Amino acid sequence: MPPGYSYQSDSSDEAGYSTSAIGSDDSQENTLTPKSQQRKPWCRSPFSMAGVCHACYVCQFLIFMVVFPLWAKWLVTSPMPTQYWHDTYPKWPAIGAVGGHELALNSVNPIQMSAIPQTPDSCNYSCSSWRGFRTAEMNFQVSLTLNDSMLSKAYAHTVYPVLLASADFKDWWVVADRRHAWPSPFWRARTAKAGHSYSYLTDTCTKPPTSNAEGSDRFTSTYVLACVTWSPTAFAKLESAKGDEIMESELATLCNTVGGVCGWSCDSTIPSDRLPGCTADGTIEVTKTSVAGTQIPHANFVGNVKMRECLHGSSSSECETATGLFKSWKCHKCLYDSSTDDEDRRLQGIPGMGAPPIAIDDDDDDALPGAGVAGAGKSASSQVYLSLPRFKVIAEGTSVPSGTDVFSQPRTFILTSSVAHRGMWKKLYKVNDGKTKPPVALDSKGEPVDKTWSAQEPGSIPMIDAASAHAMNLQAQNRLDIEPSWCYGMQGPMYLVACAVNSTLYDSGFTRFKAGQQAAPPPFNDRCMAVAGRCGHACQAEQPSMTNCSSNGHIEQKLLVGSVQEEKNQTTPVWLFVYVLLIGFGVKVVMLCPGIFSPYPHCRRYDPVLTESLRYIVVCVPSAGENKCTVLRNVIGAVGCMPKDCKCRYHVAFVDEGHRAEQKAAFGKLGKLIDAIPKSSKTGSYSFHVSQFFHQWVDDTKKLELKLVKDGVKGDIETPILERMSGRATLRKLKREQGWEHDFPAHVLQPLEAAIDILEQDLKNTKREQRDLHRDDVYDWEPQDRNSLALRLHYLARAKPPEDERTIKAQHVAPGTWYYQVPVKAQQSEWLQLRAQGKEMVYGLEDDDITKRNVPLRTSRGKAGGLNFTENYLSLYADEPKNLYGDQRDDSPYLFSICDARHQFQTDFFHTTIPYFFDEDQNLDPRVGFTQCPQFFHEMADKLDYLDNNNAQFFRLNCMIRNCCGGVSSCGTNGTWAIYHKPGDSIWEIEKTRVRDAETKIKSKEYVERRTFHESCKVEDTASSLQQVLKGNHSQFINRRLSYGMAKNPIDYLAAVQRWAEGGVVLSLQTFLSCHKGVYMIWFTFLFFILFLASLFNMVSETRDTIVLVDMGLVDKDWFDSLMIKLTDHVRQWAFLINPNAFQRNPQLLNDYVQMTTHFALWVVGLSCCLLAIFLATEFLKVLQRGIGCKLPCIWPDEMRWWGRLLISMDNLTYFLWFWTAFFWIGFNYYSVVAERSYHFGATGMFSFMLIVQILSWGMVISSSLRYTLGTSMEANEVISLSMDNIWRSTQLFYMSAPLLAYSIIKGVQDYMRYMMYGEDISYWVGGDRGAMSTNLVKYWTLLLIIGAVGAWIYYFTSSSVQVGALGICSSSIPWFEKE
Repeated sequence: MPPGYSYQSDSSDEAGYSTSAIGSDDSQENTLTPKSQQRKPWCRSPFSMAGVCHACYVCQFLIFMVVFPLWAKWLVTSPMPTQYWHDTYPKWPAIGAVGGHELALNSVNPIQMSAIPQTPDSCNYSCSSWRGFRTAEMNFQVSLTLNDSMLSKAYAHTVYPVLLASADFKDWWVVADRRHAWPSPFWRARTAKAGHSYSYLTDTCTKPPTSNAEGSDRFTSTYVLACVTWSPTAFAKLESAKGDEIMESELATLCNTVGGVCGWSCDSTIPSDRLPGCTADGTIEVTKTSVAGTQIPHANFVGNVKMRECLHGSSSSECETATGLFKSWKCHKCLYDSSTDDEDRRLQGIPGMGAPPIAIDDDDDDALPGAGVAGAGKSASSQVYLSLPRFKVIAEGTSVPSGTDVFSQPRTFILTSSVAHRGMWKKLYKVNDGKTKPPVALDSKGEPVDKTWSAQEPGSIPMIDAASAHAMNLQAQNRLDIEPSWCYGMQGPMYLVACAVNSTLYDSGFTRFKAGQQAAPPPFNDRCMAVAGRCGHACQAEQPSMTNCSSNGHIEQKLLVGSVQEEKNQTTPVWLFVYVLLIGFGVKVVMLCPGIFSPYPHCRRYDPVLTESLRYIVVCVPSAGENKCTVLRNVIGAVGCMPKDCKCRYHVAFVDEGHRAEQKAAFGKLGKLIDAIPKSSKTGSYSFHVSQFFHQWVDDTKKLELKLVKDGVKGDIETPILERMSGRATLRKLKREQGWEHDFPAHVLQPLEAAIDILEQDLKNTKREQRDLHRDDVYDWEPQDRNSLALRLHYLARAKPPEDERTIKAQHVAPGTWYYQVPVKAQQSEWLQLRAQGKEMVYGLEDDDITKRNVPLRTSRGKAGGLNFTENYLSLYADEPKNLYGDQRDDSPYLFSICDARHQFQTDFFHTTIPYFFDEDQNLDPRVGFTQCPQFFHEMADKLDYLDNNNAQFFRLNCMIRNCCGGVSSCGTNGTWAIYHKPGDSIWEIEKTRVRDAETKIKSKEYVERRTFHESCKVEDTASSLQQVLKGNHSQFINRRLSYGMAKNPIDYLAAVQRWAEGGVVLSLQTFLSCHKGVYMIWFTFLFFILFLASLFNMVSETRDTIVLVDMGLVDKDWFDSLMIKLTDHVRQWAFLINPNAFQRNPQLLNDYVQMTTHFALWVVGLSCCLLAIFLATEFLKVLQRGIGCKLPCIWPDEMRWWGRLLISMDNLTYFLWFWTAFFWIGFNYYSVVAERSYHFGATGMFSFMLIVQILSWGMVISSSLRYTLGTSMEANEVISLSMDNIWRSTQLFYMSAPLLAYSIIKGVQDYMRYMMYGEDISYWVGGDRGAMSTNLVKYWTLLLIIGAVGAWIYYFTSSSVQVGALGICSSSIPWFEKE
């Protein structure tokens, strides 16, 4: 049997059966074939939940790539909502209706304005004064007549006037609005035709009834009709109608316009439509040929009639009309005295004088208007009856007929009828004949409203001729007068513009105009539905010519209206906002892009056979300042995760950078404890018992915390914790639960108990001691029977000699540094002996022995130096003759795992990790560079992990996405590396120094020890990962909690964040400014990313319909133009299909969206072509290199996943460049609060884009996370999912650590300069290393954020009422003391 570790053929596994029997030919029929050896199915199901999640992710990513740039283009292309136009002027919302800007544009002389007065007497100078004296500022009355039929077609509502003035046609201000309009604040009609209405006001009392029968007849139903006539002949017939009765058939010849009300009045509840020919709203149904449903032969009625009740219907004062229905009219009682001057003779019975009237009870309140006669307490000639209120008759749509037989204004008669007397109409009002007093309205007390009525004599009341009594008055409802109280300006040159605005102006949150508020110059059709202007020298007799003014004092219409250029959000804040958005989008694309690939396949199950392909396995435990309990906990885990039935040696190397003697002693006591574990028994082998003991020991110690083991905390360790750390609790559980008490006699377990006692006593001793710092201190442990256990323990403390503080901590041999000499023919086995002869180089006494090579004793004083020392030591240890296998394993690679002292590998660490280095056929995959497991701190629950110690979003999202292309970067601890050394590789290698020689003035070459891990910066893990990417290797991410850590205190963690960023800055400079092999691929990737951002910026800001290739002459311009014409035509057709009405009425909007779409389409096509070219070139190289076997003279990606890894590496090298975005977004929020907002976006578009982007972002997060959790749940029945707390904490840390990144850039540049100029070692740190500065930066920065937030709220409460900002939009922009 060859020397070294190897299992015997009779070794047993944990179940107690022979492992050799499983694979023997005789037992194949009676044993179960392992899953790893089962034949794979011929085909796999094309669908799985993980596959569906991957497909969802890819689809969402592609949509995200399209939607986000389109959103950015929309932000600067879409027009600003019209209510925010002219935002630099005081608020005056523009017309928001589609096509509203064309109303004034297509109108001709829509408003007739009175001329500007030319004499001082016609102006009012009292509008302004200074110290009691009048100034030259003035105003004057202006008449405005609206005549614009377009407004009716555009469904304009109430139209209000606004008056603008200017002295130079550039600066405009508001001088009057609806508050100064008379007789109403709005135009009651919009055209001259509709504005010419005629009105007639009835008497306060209707005609008294003549009999009870008439009152009863009227009670059943009532029609009240206005007959409007223009003909004097027809009027004479109406006036002289016999018995005041008119046949219905006569209405055709006597009336030009008819209309009225019907139903039951006086607060009746009877529906009006019960009456034939009466509508539900109490109006008579009238057509050109019919009245109340009855056809009138030869009738041709025009126009319409409205009747409106006067609010004070019993008063003869000015009539203010109401809009109530006829049935709700308020009736009142009237008194009529029929006595005359001959009354006495009539009472004496003189022949011919008639008889007294019939008395009717006046208490009959149910009588219809006109019913009832003389009441109690009145004279026999008096009548009290119920009357309709006074009302106004308005005739519209009627014009002067042609011919000569016409009045200058129409006359009207008010007629009434009922169902019982259909076909017969009677006059409703009595004509004053001068013989009797007219009826008078009574108040609620029964007294006449007109107090002079009783004293009047019938003969003394003046008579009005019939033509005048029935005449209607012309009302120009499309005219109003402006009687201003504000000054127009100084007398002299003046431009005065009348603007008609819709009522929606005041419905949009706008309250009113302010006196003299500035207004945007023409065109005015973006704010006015109709506009007209006058000009001249106000209040001056001399009228010299004026620009933009015609000879007749009018402003030409084309100067007031024109093409309205839509305002867009192309202000500086918006451009900054969009550009920063695009940068964030580009960075996010880099993060998300690797997720579109499929992860590399690997072996799914651990098999001891896999370890036959490895030379050995190492768990390296670096430590510098942790106490013995922390280190022991780590080593316990390292031993406990030893693979089952391992076919190669398994090393646990404790790298003590502190050179602590007490750690070495404790490490030796641990080896003695392992020796004391019972050997083989009937229940299992020695290896089985060691694994059983350490598995339980790991379980007992995995959830310990730093404060419990008193690491960094004063005090003694509590007894229960000490028992768990020493293994006493473990042995107790094994006796009780695993049967050790019965399987092993007391004398067998006694050595183990004694070893535990010794270890426990050693853990209690907290004394620290350092010895021989300038010498390497090495201690090896191996089992007494070398073949009984694969485990080997190593204590490695490399030399740490004191250095002169005056000298630079250089990485080359220089005065003040330590070195050792290597003879030319030295053997590698002499390495440790040569290092033991190390000495300090003294200035002036340099050793120039040319037969020996000077080698630095410590090229790296940091973690990377310890890792390389361990790797070199174990490599030489394996080369010792006693440790050779004598088979292929001696030339095989080995696995090198790193487990920082605060972490502890769990027992299944290598059972899970080792298969990832093998393909599905269990062959070692040389392209797998390393694996990485997430860090996990059990005491840091997601809700309590305020600083994101678990780095949860990185491990649970970013790493899962990066793993799709094998691009996960090493995070130091929990990483396992596959290390390959060519046969004959030397422990020493040649390197060119970074510092020139003092004598030769050139950069000489010197020997250094072999460095597997980078020693150039503080982030050796990232640097080593980058090296693997440049070689074409990939990584594997294992999303399982295979290691339990003990969390640092916040100060140390913030220092670590700062250190990582500083190291990243240094590594970035070292990479981009070097000529190392493969760096050009990083440069190409970075330049592609910059071009991608540049293409986004160009796409967003481009206004030309061309591309760079046309400008460069690479594409024919005519061909491209014809292509663009076809493309724009198609886009226009699609746009018209989506919203034809909007784009037809707003061609500018269509042009904007067509341009936006074409530019975006060109960008998409260009990007697709670039990606396609890269894909084809990469696949071609893949065929050449992997298919044919051709080797290129340089390294270049031959698979798309390699490009994904390069993207990730580029992101790792440049992520700190975007630290300023945190300051930008915070500052932008403050800017939005305090600055007047100059950008406004359409709510629908903005909400839609943001919603889609959020859905896609969260969708990709969910699908990616679900994809991996499904995989881990099937493989290991373990799920590690991303929570909202993780995302919030990560975002929180991003904003909190922004100052740290800025500080790290400064320090990183300084470190790089020292590294390059002086050859200084910058790969190490001491203790908290700038932890105090990091803490202070974060503390004061977060305090500033809190103070800023409080200040923003204070500003909001004190100033938001007059501010139009992000917070100001929540309230009105007008102060409370100015509101109406």
